[in-house]
Amino acid sequence: MSSLFSAYCWDTLTPENIPPDTNSLCIIHMPRGPWDESKCHGLFAAVPHLTRLTFRHLDYTPASWTVLGAALLLTPHVNYLNVTDCRLKDNDLLTILNGCTLELCELNLTGNPLKFKNEGLIRRLQTFTNLQ
Repeated sequence: MSSLFSAYCWDTLTPENIPPDTNSLCIIHMPRGPWDESKCHGLFAAVPHLTRLTFRHLDYTPASWTVLGAALLLTPHVNYLNVTDCRLKDNDLLTILNGCTLELCELNLTGNPLKFKNEGLIRRLQTFTNLQ
């Protein structure tokens, strides 16, 4: 039996390193610049039972959020997403949320410069009826 919680640095993270029954994943030290789309999709496809996802120490370019949003479509059971201090703007959050299913019920946005002035973002947030 493997650990239900796993924390990994992005550079050392491979699908083979993550037990397939992992429920909670914390990814730290995200890469600078665009993310490798095939790596990101492969990682999320490797953890089909993932329910909790946390990102730490993010240094990003806007293209990264598009890759993350698309990769989240591979993890339909994520109900908790923590993107604290990731410097998200309204459009970034909308991109991420577009990859989330309606199972999302906890969203930690602390420390992000969000304005909540994007009407698309407001509409998308309203679709998550159980969101805290």
